[in-house]
Amino acid sequence: MYVNYPELLNDGKWGDDKVIIESDTNLLTNTIFDEVGYCIIDVINNNELLQKVLTTKIYDETKKKFELEKYHNCINENEHTTILNKMPYKTNENEEIIKYSKYLESVVSDILKEDVKIFNDDLWFRICRPTSIFPNDFNPCHKDIYLDFYRNTVNIYVPVVGSNEMSSLNIQPGSHKWNENVTFVTSGGAFFKSINNKYSVDAIVASKTPLQMIRPNPLNSQMLLFSPYLIHGCANNDNTDATRISLEVRFIKNDEDALIQEKSFNNFVNKRICR
Repeated sequence: MYVNYPELLNDGKWGDDKVIIESDTNLLTNTIFDEVGYCIIDVINNNELLQKVLTTKIYDETKKKFELEKYHNCINENEHTTILNKMPYKTNENEEIIKYSKYLESVVSDILKEDVKIFNDDLWFRICRPTSIFPNDFNPCHKDIYLDFYRNTVNIYVPVVGSNEMSSLNIQPGSHKWNENVTFVTSGGAFFKSINNKYSVDAIVASKTPLQMIRPNPLNSQMLLFSPYLIHGCANNDNTDATRISLEVRFIKNDEDALIQEKSFNNFVNKRICR
């Protein structure tokens, strides 16, 4: 057994004998990367737009202007919490964002050979300050689909600032098709008592096979597309003086079933409190 979080060994259990994605909609079925669960896609570089969107939102809340990589030096903890609680942003905020969102939907639909739309019209910016200073900014190892409303979807990760070989998202290739009985998982989230920090998503405490996570590390003119059934997270930011910010968006089949999942998700969002 390979243990990831010893302090959580009393807070979970081994998974059931099943492969979850086999009973769900696998949006990678028509792709050449279905077995590994991810790919890097070349896209139009919209980095300037993404930085402008987030810079404007931060200014609206704090009246502060600064280079986004220096976020950790300029934003205090109360401001950070306020910024997180204002997300997700919506795809219909202005004409530039509408155009960009439609572009993303077109690109992802083409790659998947499936008509998909942005899940719940949500755009999330993930902000991870340097781990040496702020050790709790990233989720533990997990699968998004431990939260049921993220099943039947696919994710993208788009670098904004500070995303590099020392900070970009970690994933475990192929793990979207692992049997759940090889991982020991918490229930009802993950509460790390030693730091008094609780995460909404369950954490993978231990595994029967070693986790050999990689950082695909897309460039500004690329994006990472990956299955939410993949083990990912634990993406510490080892940059010493740069905040990592990425855009993360989920996509779902453009049909009526999506509306049911979106309603379930909104019930969760309305009750959540960001750390």
